[in-house]
Amino acid sequence: MTRPLVLVTGATGKTGTAAVLALTELHSDAVRTRALVRREDHRSRALREAGAEIVVGDMSDIRDLRRAMEGVQRAHFVAPISNSSLDHAMNFAVAATEARVQHVTAIGQWLSSSSHSSVLTRRTWLVDQLFTWLPHAEYTIVNVGFFADNFLGGLGMAAQLGNFMMPLGSGSTAPISNEDIGRVVAGVLANPAPYAGRTLRPTGPEVIDAQDMARIFSKVLGREVTYTDAPPAMGAKAMRALGFPPFALAQVGHYMRDFRQGAFESGGTTNVVQEVTGRPAEDFETIARRYAAADPLVPRSLPNLLRALAGVARIMATRPLDIERWQRDNDVPFVEGEDCMDVAEWTQTHDVASAFQVGSGPSLVAVSSPS
Repeated sequence: MTRPLVLVTGATGKTGTAAVLALTELHSDAVRTRALVRREDHRSRALREAGAEIVVGDMSDIRDLRRAMEGVQRAHFVAPISNSSLDHAMNFAVAATEARVQHVTAIGQWLSSSSHSSVLTRRTWLVDQLFTWLPHAEYTIVNVGFFADNFLGGLGMAAQLGNFMMPLGSGSTAPISNEDIGRVVAGVLANPAPYAGRTLRPTGPEVIDAQDMARIFSKVLGREVTYTDAPPAMGAKAMRALGFPPFALAQVGHYMRDFRQGAFESGGTTNVVQEVTGRPAEDFETIARRYAAADPLVPRSLPNLLRALAGVARIMATRPLDIERWQRDNDVPFVEGEDCMDVAEWTQTHDVASAFQVGSGPSLVAVSSPS
């Protein structure tokens, strides 16, 4: 019997790459893998060398998605944080319907809500509904909370200056690695039947807060690291200095407020990684050690200290983005939204123990109109 052909979009992104590598390394006996990439470069070459078929295309162009979907039985949707996410999803949905794809997975969003203040989160909720309407396909949402990756960009600064600074307040989460997310996606695509019509929330093995992370950084880096709770405006300046695009900056402010209010600790941990992949989820220390080994700013040296100090100076000198003006100038839809912890419909399904784990919890529900 011919092995099903699986398409992974966003294949050179962090979770897309992890999904492709998990498919080619762990599930090559069950499926064939095709990767949609924006361009030929070292990242796409690495995927080809791992055994994936490469298709170059743009998710904004439905013709490219139609080419990528030819002969595909299962497909994975992931789009970058951009103002085009709904266009990408519509093109994907139409191409998948025309190709009569049998199962679709997608990276969802833990905060997904029809009334959220973030336009990207409202659009993610719309995509959740859209994909359940595909006439020939079952659909599984891989509903990710806070990625461990989001906390690890500052490891070099922590190594040189002994400080970990983010606007996290007293919030906490069970951070998960990109690799575990990719393995879960691959596991569902390789064996979709048990997960049809389900929302799965993969998490790390433990709920931790910023103080816990600082203690783990101290252990990994071999020096004392303290946590400083940055004002949200300072966090926004830092992200702008690091090159975050304006649309992403406009969303992150909403997400940090949700984090501080406890939305990402809701539900605690789940068994999804273990049940889908057959291996336990990586803990935060394991993930941090992998990042530290790869970060050139981590080794203690005078040049690295000077680079870290220059980074701090660059952040302090960066002008904050006027988000409201940017959204008006770029015609980004605005509504007076609600934070997740204030929405009864959201808390009833999310703020419960082990929400959306394998074997229990709510299934994916197509909503025809908000309740």
